[in-house]
Amino acid sequence: MQRGLRLLGAVWCAWCVMAAMLASGQSANNVRATYHLYNPQQNGWDLITASAYCATWDMLTSPWPGVKSMVGLRSVDPLALAAEILVTNAATGAEATVRIVDQCANGGLDLDVNVFQQLDTNGLGNQQASAQSGIVQSTYHLYQPEQHNWDLVAVSAYCATWDANKPFSWRSKYGWTAFCGPAGPQGQASCGKCLRVTNTRTGDEQIARIVDECQNGGLDLDVSVFQRLNSDGNGNAQGHLTVHYEFEDCGD
Repeated sequence: MQRGLRLLGAVWCAWCVMAAMLASGQSANNVRATYHLYNPQQNGWDLITASAYCATWDMLTSPWPGVKSMVGLRSVDPLALAAEILVTNAATGAEATVRIVDQCANGGLDLDVNVFQQLDTNGLGNQQASAQSGIVQSTYHLYQPEQHNWDLVAVSAYCATWDANKPFSWRSKYGWTAFCGPAGPQGQASCGKCLRVTNTRTGDEQIARIVDECQNGGLDLDVSVFQRLNSDGNGNAQGHLTVHYEFEDCGD
């Protein structure tokens, strides 16, 4: 899912185009920006703590003087690492300067939540986001699709009625989850859709496909997806994770 801010910035998917545009000072119009819970202020501006892709190269320069926020881009070229870009909300004119610290897969920008809010002066970004995302608790379920040949019928998944005959490549592309969150389509309308799930404690992210219903008011992730998000072990200790989910294009 892509949130509703339409932004100006030097953002392209191909790394060679990204490098060329940054070098020439050009810009791109009408790309979309989502937000990510980097929360650098709470993490000492530590790229490793934020699990940022660019930590491999830039961890020794943090904190950076003059940095206003963090942003993720798709397929960051080494020449573009630590580059700053001016981001403008095309609807309101609000501006912010951000530094590239990460990759993303939304075709635009994935801004730190704080700069997203700074740009969202008319509230439309949050308004459009709230219809398709939320912060909820996630438990885990023993779907274990790898052991069942990614067979929705074998695990008694609700969505098997509609999706059991999808190609194996479709069924196995992402880990599985049950969905019953407060925002977004429900029941049959949610089947087969994809969620970007973020552990709000650690920033770990996974894409999961909805294959089932649940009754916990959030997500019931396959145990393997849950464990990949549970990098600090706190989910096992508590019996659940607190996660942010957002609907996004599966790219099927």
